[in-house]
Amino acid sequence: MADLSRQDVTARYPLSLFVPPYVRDHVFQGKVIFPAVEAMIVLARAVKDRHPQAALFHLACASFPRMLEIAPGRDTLDVLVEMEVAADRIRASLLTTVRIKNATMRRTLEHARVTFLQEDDVFQPAADFRTARKLGGACICVPSASIYRELIPFGASYQNVIGDLAVSRSGAFAEVSGGQSPADSLLGSPFTLDAAMHAACVWGQRFAGRVTLPVGFAGRMIVAPTHPGRFYPVRISPAEARGETLLFDVWIFDQEGAVCECIRGLGMRDVTRGDLRPPQWIGEGAWENS
Repeated sequence: MADLSRQDVTARYPLSLFVPPYVRDHVFQGKVIFPAVEAMIVLARAVKDRHPQAALFHLACASFPRMLEIAPGRDTLDVLVEMEVAADRIRASLLTTVRIKNATMRRTLEHARVTFLQEDDVFQPAADFRTARKLGGACICVPSASIYRELIPFGASYQNVIGDLAVSRSGAFAEVSGGQSPADSLLGSPFTLDAAMHAACVWGQRFAGRVTLPVGFAGRMIVAPTHPGRFYPVRISPAEARGETLLFDVWIFDQEGAVCECIRGLGMRDVTRGDLRPPQWIGEGAWENS
């Protein structure tokens, strides 16, 4: 546990954020968007740089309220990191500023926020891998080629659901890749959790008729960081719907069935307000009683 007992301050730091080339594959509605999984790593890296002894693997109260768009030809972004430090937690936010009112004023926009808990007694996730891989109810298998051609048309770097994604009302199960592109793996490979979010997106398209993106989570516990070039079984389970937000619990395992990380209350929402609709084929029969 980091010794933060004498600190209780909030400060902002400017940061020139390098945009890795592979991020250009993360395109939504024709725009390159900095991924939420990358934003968490940026914030974790900023915390580690300022507080080298800080604990980083127990995250809580994450929010991704606004997309961070990357303009064509840009390989760096001027951002701010806001950090609030207390004895038992460090809350960090990724911010940008824009000019408004004929460029005479500036407005601050928040793109990501997460709290890194500094508790000694943290939640230790446990899950039965044999149970996690079993889906109740009628199940369909969606080939990864169809996912990335018609449901989540990201570029090659973000096509990390491998083989078929099994989907039923009780959740989804797939094997995912830790990716092949070089990435900052301070919190583990960003591609593993990103692919788990794809599974939640497919579930929402089939059973809720919405194209959803991650908007936050209640908690994330990293037990064993995932690695590029390796493969991980993933189970997502729908928890509940709060208005327009679908909530999921996520479990990422290693090949021996041990838990690598879990995410509680992953929130997925249609940020386009209905402008994007799932293709008809993924929802066929979705509302029939199974």
